[in-house]
Amino acid sequence: MADLLNSLLNEWGSLFRPYVRDIALAMVATCLVVFGDDLNRAVRRQIAHMHFFWRTSIFILLCAFGYGALTILLTPVVAKQLAKFSNQWLPWFCLAIFIILGSLAQRRRQL
Repeated sequence: MADLLNSLLNEWGSLFRPYVRDIALAMVATCLVVFGDDLNRAVRRQIAHMHFFWRTSIFILLCAFGYGALTILLTPVVAKQLAKFSNQWLPWFCLAIFIILGSLAQRRRQL
């Protein structure tokens, strides 16, 4: 029975393996959505004293390029960490991370 369960878990995990990069991208994008408001607020505090033109320009750069750069830079890092998990643990870890991110989003009233 344990061998059957072990085999099923390995097979289930092997279905996730080709999509590790996509899963990592979804995790990074979800984190940016959940925590983006905090980042925007921190930047807004730092640039509050600047002229309207500069504040607007910095905010546009942050939204247009900053979040894109964070996504491009963090996705391979997260994918590399996910790839270290065995097939037995990869689906469970992904599920746990998305449940945690969903809980955080709900606490922050984003759901």
